[in-house]
Amino acid sequence: MVQEADSMREEDMRKKDTVQGKNDAETLSFQVEKQLSELKDKMTTAEADELKDKMTDLRAYMATEDVDLDELKKRTTELQEKSWKITQQAYQQGSSEGSEETKTEEKEGKKEEKEKK
Repeated sequence: MVQEADSMREEDMRKKDTVQGKNDAETLSFQVEKQLSELKDKMTTAEADELKDKMTDLRAYMATEDVDLDELKKRTTELQEKSWKITQQAYQQGSSEGSEETKTEEKEGKKEEKEKK
């Protein structure tokens, strides 16, 4: 009986880990959807399509009957890394545009000061 309980415990832990992995993957998918809508102006169409493809692939895999935890983690990690990379590029692009605007505004302000004198 103890051996049976131990074997069931291992199976239950595996199921629990798989459910947790599915939850993590679904949460990430939701975040990527949100990111796609918020940053659509700051990312290329190719980047957006790549994120959508990876997200669709991950969700399709989660919908299958027999989900392998290691494969699920691998696909989740791939989507997460791609998402981070694109987000970082979008924000760097946005911050560099913002700093260029600030420099332009500063130059215009100095011109106005000179004209007033």
